Amino acid sequence: MDGDNEMGGNVGSVVHGSGGHAYTSGSCHSALDGPAPADRRLVSSYGEARRFLVDPRNSRARLLQVPSGPASAMSVTEMDPPQHTRIRTLVSSAFSARAITRRVPMLQRRAHALTERMRRSGANCDVMTEFCIPFAYATHCDVLGVPEQVRGELYRWSCARSAGPDTSGPQLYRAETGLHRAVSDLLLSSRRLGGLLGELAEAHKGGAVSGQELTGLAASLFFDGHILASNQLANALLCLFVHPSHLARLLADPALLDATVEETLRYSPSITIGMTRLTHTGSRAAVAFGTANRDPHVFNEPDRFIPLRAAPHHLSFGRGPHHCLGAELVRAELRTALTVLFNRLPGLRLAAADDAVTWSASATVRGPQKLPVKWDHTTGAQRLGSRRVKRPRRWA
Repeated sequence: MDGDNEMGGNVGSVVHGSGGHAYTSGSCHSALDGPAPADRRLVSSYGEARRFLVDPRNSRARLLQVPSGPASAMSVTEMDPPQHTRIRTLVSSAFSARAITRRVPMLQRRAHALTERMRRSGANCDVMTEFCIPFAYATHCDVLGVPEQVRGELYRWSCARSAGPDTSGPQLYRAETGLHRAVSDLLLSSRRLGGLLGELAEAHKGGAVSGQELTGLAASLFFDGHILASNQLANALLCLFVHPSHLARLLADPALLDATVEETLRYSPSITIGMTRLTHTGSRAAVAFGTANRDPHVFNEPDRFIPLRAAPHHLSFGRGPHHCLGAELVRAELRTALTVLFNRLPGLRLAAADDAVTWSASATVRGPQKLPVKWDHTTGAQRLGSRRVKRPRRWA
């Protein structure tokens, strides 16, 4: 692919950002480490990424023309119109701003329950395993209507599917197959399902969606939702831990919460590379979201965490017809979790040097493997929105 002709830019060089993930300078880059086949590119500038995401000539379905195993049960992100439009319409209402607003009390109850369990366990823990993962997983299971009895099995399959680059192809295939089989068994069982899965099962009975479409859609909603949300929450917490002055301002003024959430999404997105497509010239390309969100031609001081920055919107949820279905749910999870965690756990802070945090080995999903935290056994020292703020020290 000729970058100048196809995307209006050129091939850039690699520079490395925090967390072991590569960011790129320039418009496109062929690979994270070393040369890639001539027909593959990463779109890394903000403007070109936006154009790439909304260009109807770029196709995911044509990239996956050979049906084999679970890959034939395509997720909604792998479909092109009109199939994509038809399938997305079936589920979009469940993720609307109005629907998510109705779920906020449920999010608050779960966040309070998890923080109370953390408080009872002591004054330190791994917040990734004790809060971020269970909060995001249970939330997305509730939205989908996954019965309690099968949540453990589905979680094990999804963890295997999200393994790092050292996992062999056959292992990933087994995980993918296992996840799709478990989801298919659940959808086609005689068990009466609630939530979105129940609605989709009824749509299948009525002929509005095929069995393959049903399984692929449900599996992708299940997997993509909780994996990306849990990592995004951990990334947001780490952003605030290592920028204590911004955390202090947030604790003093809750009106900054929305802007803070959006800046964490820009500064440290949980998806680094995605939306691989076959372009109209027959080349493969994907978007480097982390790089596009730090385009110096668009964002002033892009490597600084500035919640009140005046700049275009980040691309972490994509653009165009494939804009993330769960964007409003993730935002609600972030707002709720940050509020409850900092209100209920006074002095919440990182319990290790920030450069000692180990990151996931995935090339496409970015988040800490563990996030050790500690807090003070006092009351009233910290409350989001209170003017009585115990300003956090700069943690080592």
